[in-house]
Amino acid sequence: MADKSAGSKKSTDKTVKPPSKRNVKTTKAKPRKKAAKMPSKLSTLQRIKQRILKTIWNLFWKGSLACIVMVAFYVVYLDAKITRQFEGNKWQLPVQVYARSMTFYPDQYLSEDEVLWELKRLNYSHVNRLNRTGQYVQQGRTIKVHRRTFNFHDGAEQAQIFTLNFAGKKLASIVGQDGRRVKSARLEPVQIARIGNESNQDREFVPLDKFPNILKQALLVVEDRDFYEHHGVSLWSIMRAFYTNIKVGRTVQGGSTLTQQLAKNFYLTRERSIVRKINEAFIALILDYRYSKDEILEAYLNEVYLGQAYNQGVHGMGLAAEFYFAKPVDELEFDQIALLIAMVKGPSYYNPRRYPERVRERRDLVLRLLVESGHITTNEFRAALARPIKIQSLKNSLHKSYPGYLELVDRELKRLLPNQEIIHAGVRIFTYFDLQKQTAMEDAIREGLPYLERRFKTKQLETAMVAVNVEKGGVSALAAGRDVRFSGFNRVLDTKRNIGSLVKPAVYLTALEQPQYNLGTLLEDAPLQVTDEAGDTWTPENFDHKFRGSMPLFRAFSRSINIPVVNLGLDIGVHNVANSLTKLGFEGHVSRYPSLLLGALELSSFDVAQIYSTLARNGEYSKLTSISAMTNALGKVIYEHQVDAEKRFSDDASYMTKYGLKRVTKDGTARRLNAHFPSIQLAGKTGTSNDLRDSWFAGFDHNTVTVTWLGRDDNRPTGLTGASGALELYIRYLKPLNPQAIADNRPSDIRWAFVNEQTGKQAPPSCGKVIQLPVRVSEFEPRPKC
Repeated sequence: MADKSAGSKKSTDKTVKPPSKRNVKTTKAKPRKKAAKMPSKLSTLQRIKQRILKTIWNLFWKGSLACIVMVAFYVVYLDAKITRQFEGNKWQLPVQVYARSMTFYPDQYLSEDEVLWELKRLNYSHVNRLNRTGQYVQQGRTIKVHRRTFNFHDGAEQAQIFTLNFAGKKLASIVGQDGRRVKSARLEPVQIARIGNESNQDREFVPLDKFPNILKQALLVVEDRDFYEHHGVSLWSIMRAFYTNIKVGRTVQGGSTLTQQLAKNFYLTRERSIVRKINEAFIALILDYRYSKDEILEAYLNEVYLGQAYNQGVHGMGLAAEFYFAKPVDELEFDQIALLIAMVKGPSYYNPRRYPERVRERRDLVLRLLVESGHITTNEFRAALARPIKIQSLKNSLHKSYPGYLELVDRELKRLLPNQEIIHAGVRIFTYFDLQKQTAMEDAIREGLPYLERRFKTKQLETAMVAVNVEKGGVSALAAGRDVRFSGFNRVLDTKRNIGSLVKPAVYLTALEQPQYNLGTLLEDAPLQVTDEAGDTWTPENFDHKFRGSMPLFRAFSRSINIPVVNLGLDIGVHNVANSLTKLGFEGHVSRYPSLLLGALELSSFDVAQIYSTLARNGEYSKLTSISAMTNALGKVIYEHQVDAEKRFSDDASYMTKYGLKRVTKDGTARRLNAHFPSIQLAGKTGTSNDLRDSWFAGFDHNTVTVTWLGRDDNRPTGLTGASGALELYIRYLKPLNPQAIADNRPSDIRWAFVNEQTGKQAPPSCGKVIQLPVRVSEFEPRPKC
């Protein structure tokens, strides 16, 4: 058993061969196989890491590409927005309203005082020698003017020098700069208002070439010296400003370029944030790429914010020059230019009306920078430095208002030009407004109403006054109430009151149109009762409750006697009188009752002015207006008033009616006018309504019809007649003016003849009580019998 085991073992041992070297190596390699598994794990981690990095890279470049695309789209969007606004109407420009321009021509009825008054309102400087525009020299009865450049509605006119020579009460001649006589000349009109818009921004657009070079240089020296070198954003400017501010010890320069400032003001808000600064830079770069430096500078000079006028922001150097110094920008002195540049940094902080010392310090710094950069001389620097800061008061700025007149302008503007986009694109309105007449009117109201209230022990008087240019049919002055600056209810346009005796000229004109009536026709003044179709009885009375029997038509006219005009109106027909009122220009309904003959008709002062303008124009009707012309921002005429007079009454009837109105001021109810102006032939008519509720006067000289109404808003009695109330204001209004006597342009079919007042017939001069009256040629008797 043992042997078998041993044998077996041997046998087994014999079959097992000793390991070879190869087998040993294989055996030793087993641990290496385990070691080879480590690099496999590392490669997996590497692959994961590579995948992550690849994913991140993919996200990065795709995100970057997306950002680039988004930025590109945003830049395209910005470019479109900037281009649309910059090349279109950059701003909503205010409507600019101008008064009439004073025009001169030889043999004109005009005084030196009127011209000097106008020059003062235009802020012309009185000097000994003309050096530039906006100046005048007065020597004896000669005024030499250097008129400014101005874009009139009928074309632009360059600066011009002319001399006005006066003799007597007239302008004798006009001499040009070359010494030759000229046929006419004119001054630029006064701007009376700037009607704002929803943006509450106000500006006066000025082309770049109209700005003084020194103003442009001063702006660049202080705000952006490298303006013409950089591309909208300048790192060098930021660094230089930083260094300068540290050197001086305070902030005197900003790092933003003018292009960036324009981008901020024009397209962005004033919010301080990184996003806004990035947008600002983008917009500045686009602006610089798209537009020339001059275009950008022009936009900046017209956009820059320079203060506040009540609720309107003052934008642009052009308007700021008018607002602070009452001068065009091209007439500013060095110190005034420096002050405006100083304000760019902060108009509120450097407000010259509130902080004059602070502004002076900043202004002087600007002047110092100018002299250091060689743009002004040392002498100019010293002279400018010595000048005090002189700013016109806010109440005398361009925002001084004439609300009554502007209400009329606004109503006509909406009718003539309903397109609001055109209106807010810089429309300029040229009106018939006369500042001298308006000032005289306002002074008469301011002084006259308290006087009347004291003298007649009345109170709460209100008024409405309107003046009209006879030749053009243009409204030249308008006061809508006692408070001439109140922009509420317009009594001239909207208050309709009983006109009383103002209706009588229409009655007499209607009669004189018929051949059987003349100024000598006898009219009956006796008790009268009128019964209408309904059986109602009307008993008219004279104001003094007296009766005079028969009297000639002209006498009843001048003394405003009631009964004769009622008899006359009934004879010619009330309906014919109503038709005459319509032909004279009243556009409303006229009730055809006998009481119409004594003024039972409610009209506004404007309606009365229309009627009396037709009378003053010898029976020619022309619709009243305040607007003479309108131009757009480019100076193109978009409306011009054409004086289209329509003849509605005969020359002979109009002349005789006008004669009656003259007699009213000579020896009739308005004879007090003759006492104040004895050498001037005027015409007019008083009017008083029942219970002395309304006091009227409508008068005219050669050039102007003026209507005055006095009353109370509650329609209570005032205690004033037309002669004691409204006429008083008219006299006060007329005194500071230069009224011209009415020319006696007698028609060819009118002759002068002596007429007996008792018979109403022509008679020799020695035949009783006679008076010389105008009569028709067909009625004229060369040798009348007594």
